[in-house]
Amino acid sequence: MDIQRRFLTLPSGHQVHYRMAGLGPAMILMHPSPSSSEGLVRAMNVFAERFTCIALDTPGYGISDDSVADKTELWGFADVVAQVLDVFGLEDTVIYGAATGAQIGVQFARKYPQRTRLLIMDGAGHFSKEDLVQISDGYFVDLTPRRDGSHLLAAWDASRHLSVFFPWMSERLDQRIQASAAPPESVQHGVNDMLRAGPSYRDAYWQAFQVENNGNASQVTVPTVLAFNTTSIVRPHTEALIELGLPDNFTVVPLDPPTRYAKILEAAAPYTGSPPCPPPPPQTDKHPTLQNIIVEVPGGFLRARGCLEGEGRPLMAIHDPAGSSLLVEPILMPYLGRRPVIAFDNPGNGESDAMIETIASDTYATCLISALHNLGIEEVDVLGRYSGGPVAMEMSFQNPTLVKHIIQTGVSFYEGDKQAWLVENYTPSIAPRWDGRHLLTAWAVMRDQSLYWPWFNQTKDGILWNDGAIDVDLTHLRVVEMLKCGDRYQDAYNAMWTYPMREKLPQLKVPCLLSHPPWEPVAYTTQKALEVEPRCTAKELPPAMADWHRDIDAFLNSS
Repeated sequence: MDIQRRFLTLPSGHQVHYRMAGLGPAMILMHPSPSSSEGLVRAMNVFAERFTCIALDTPGYGISDDSVADKTELWGFADVVAQVLDVFGLEDTVIYGAATGAQIGVQFARKYPQRTRLLIMDGAGHFSKEDLVQISDGYFVDLTPRRDGSHLLAAWDASRHLSVFFPWMSERLDQRIQASAAPPESVQHGVNDMLRAGPSYRDAYWQAFQVENNGNASQVTVPTVLAFNTTSIVRPHTEALIELGLPDNFTVVPLDPPTRYAKILEAAAPYTGSPPCPPPPPQTDKHPTLQNIIVEVPGGFLRARGCLEGEGRPLMAIHDPAGSSLLVEPILMPYLGRRPVIAFDNPGNGESDAMIETIASDTYATCLISALHNLGIEEVDVLGRYSGGPVAMEMSFQNPTLVKHIIQTGVSFYEGDKQAWLVENYTPSIAPRWDGRHLLTAWAVMRDQSLYWPWFNQTKDGILWNDGAIDVDLTHLRVVEMLKCGDRYQDAYNAMWTYPMREKLPQLKVPCLLSHPPWEPVAYTTQKALEVEPRCTAKELPPAMADWHRDIDAFLNSS
């Protein structure tokens, strides 16, 4: 099944990320907390046989903006669903919700019954006041970034034990789950979902528990299918919901895992007679702000942060090996409304699909060129952070008419013993381990990058003398983006260390600025590169990224 990824812009200017597949009338799908629409792909592959599936990242989860001001009893989330229908031009829809998504569906059906052709509740139950007391006592962990990285282990503990107890922090035998512990890769996926949502990951999650009861469900008046998965961890709560009695508009459909979605689709079949879903609306609007854009390229989709409003040639920024477009936003912000700007998450980084088998500067370049072509962009000036510099160079080699200027900040020029030293030591594995120790490795690597150069050279000779070196929030952001990469970050760094700058730099046919801020430990590479290619311009940038635009503009205007 061909599943598209896109963003939808609400009237407020906030964006909702969604996945879309299939033909026929619309079905809105909503996920459990703190997951995203990615967790609904299996359901979409079945439901898309008869419906146009639109699977949303709930506001504040996945990569949808946190656009709901009042989250009380999920009414604000229900309003966002109504806004999504408005933007699509839909009068009504089938609603499928799993867990938290089911409770948003309940509130939507109660508030907008005329817009709900069918409600499908999957993973729903009844939680008593006693249940809520237990859940309120420790279910939601504090994800506020801490200097020692211990908040990451708190997320790991919660994610891992969801396969051991329900509620996860329980120690009661009657709440033990009869299943194998989740594999580390699955646990890490859950951790990533929690970290995307951040400390507010509890918002919709906790509100869903509070409205998940028979009294609330019984106020739904539209046709409703209650999917009863007999192997679900919430089975006792689903049984309680049924035993307390449901209105005649409810149909209980018992399920087993192999035929789960096929049975739900069969129950929804009578509601496929509505007009087909309209085509997707534009992804962005005219707000002079950085917005999300999804761009299709061969093999998958790239996420970009950009604002294509303004005059002149777009300025494109390419992030570092383990980062994402979020790390270069401060460079682009001064240009908003003045000139178009865009930054992609490289394939396998951030929120872009991992569609490249061999990670190298030239393969990144090929993918980014394709993305620019699909956006109709014919010329760019390119700023590359660290590994982004070689990628910009490869873009200019592959498409000489596309790239007009290159700005390298943190020049990637490594040779001989220094190169071998970095390749061997810089990127320890962060592959998920059952005990979560890889999270502390990731934290230590990113924290110590601001303390030593290279980070593993923790001798007095490696000290970086920077004031306020440990920025906890920035370290957290970099670790979160690193964890999305996983061990692909090793290949991305190695592509940077081994790039043949001495050979490639003299081949450049476009003006190139070699630059670094004063706090960057690789200033010597700027001088090495200038010695190899004296036609380049060299410049020390101001300490703050937000001030770099002055020197960038001076370079662009003078060449």
